[in-house]
Amino acid sequence: MLLNDIKKLNQRIYELDTEISRNSKVIFVATLIFAITQNVDFQNVNKLTQLINFTDENQRPIDQLLDIAKEGINKLDILNKTKQAIYDSLRIISGVNTKLDSNRRLFQQFLSDFISKDFVSIKPTDLFLETLYMEIDKKSGSNDDGIVLTPIFAAQLMIDLAQIDYKKDIVADLCSGTGLFSLLSYSKMFNDMNTDLKNNSITMEEYKKYQNKLYNSIIANDADSKMVTLCLANFLLKSLNHSLILCEDVLKLEKSSFKYKENGEEKRIQPTKAILNPPYEDAYKPLEIVEKNISLISGNAQEGTKVVVIIPPQKFGQKNKAFSRILNLATLESVIKMQDDLFKDSGKSQPASIFVFNVDKPHSKSDKIKYYNFTDTGYVYLKDSGLVDKNNTYKFKKEALLNKINNGDENKNNSFVRTWSNFYEVNKELEVTAQIDPSKIKTNKDEADITLENITIKKMLAEKSKLISSVNNNFKDTDGEFENYIIKLLSED
Repeated sequence: MLLNDIKKLNQRIYELDTEISRNSKVIFVATLIFAITQNVDFQNVNKLTQLINFTDENQRPIDQLLDIAKEGINKLDILNKTKQAIYDSLRIISGVNTKLDSNRRLFQQFLSDFISKDFVSIKPTDLFLETLYMEIDKKSGSNDDGIVLTPIFAAQLMIDLAQIDYKKDIVADLCSGTGLFSLLSYSKMFNDMNTDLKNNSITMEEYKKYQNKLYNSIIANDADSKMVTLCLANFLLKSLNHSLILCEDVLKLEKSSFKYKENGEEKRIQPTKAILNPPYEDAYKPLEIVEKNISLISGNAQEGTKVVVIIPPQKFGQKNKAFSRILNLATLESVIKMQDDLFKDSGKSQPASIFVFNVDKPHSKSDKIKYYNFTDTGYVYLKDSGLVDKNNTYKFKKEALLNKINNGDENKNNSFVRTWSNFYEVNKELEVTAQIDPSKIKTNKDEADITLENITIKKMLAEKSKLISSVNNNFKDTDGEFENYIIKLLSED
């Protein structure tokens, strides 16, 4: 579905109810998806007035629509707690809470147009609800901010970093929001599977086996009932196993939580990859959520288990005890510093970095953490449009980054040599390799501070000591080179 069509859809909802909130808009659309996908008769516009009585004075049309949606949801094999959470979220668009059907003729026309025009134009590859939620209502008021969604381009980068393999991986999206990481993970595996079939890398028999596995390869969870509702709508659009959608406090999840029924038999699955953007407020314990995700992936017999998270890097230094426990479970492989205005669309300005943890083994002090600066993504923030790939350069910049990460020459990344004449230069310190001692993390907050800035400062200090030692602690600026360099720095704008 084209962005322009989604904008028009958003405007048409606004015309039904000029005071409707962003959350209510997307819940309304999710309700329509439930009704259409679970009730064959509702897909026939000609039968619409047989299903909904638009002149009924006892029950408003919007409430009749909700009953149809609930009837469909009730037939789905979903955990009772998840089902109840969805029912609770649907209340926000009931007749007593919205004015969606105040003009019944307009409401009937909207339903007819959505069924016959909008729904049929949603493609399998679309991120329909995410676009509606994130791209349209950027200017929602402070009391209607909703959740902070990861920009799609950054979320896709995280999927790439997770190195998902459709043949063996189970992906956990345990702070799912609308299910963006779930959808992108599914698309990645689905596309790779089809490509392999096309290239004769797998047989049709193998394809069917992996196709069945893919149906059960995504686990989603969120504590917010509205987000679980949107996640279910997304799972229905993608034909994913909706029984693997949970509505729990992520910190209370256990490995035994991940199960589904097949032919009446209960089957448990073990996630091998986790991708998440946890809440950043300390009250929600973001680092403990990262730790929980890692613990749920750990102990896996399969190699290549990873957790990819986007989070402000200073959180690790602030919660050094939790960070210490994390390193006892997983190796921190790389840190990608993202642009400062990444979450500006959501009204947040807190900079974040992407962290890649290898859950195959604990971190040791000999392990090298590779830092990459990806603040220049090509995306720029435009007031009326949000983050935009203005010059269409993101694709090439991302390919260059992934090439460095997957095939980069470590020595090349550290080719900058500090001398007296470039002593204070930091602009070349964009990619560094660092080591941390897990045994010191719990008691030493400086060791736990793994921000790129702190790592760069520590590297500069070590290089300073090396320079001073090279002249036996007796440096003399005999030719004025060092003094001139300082003067040059101070005179720059």
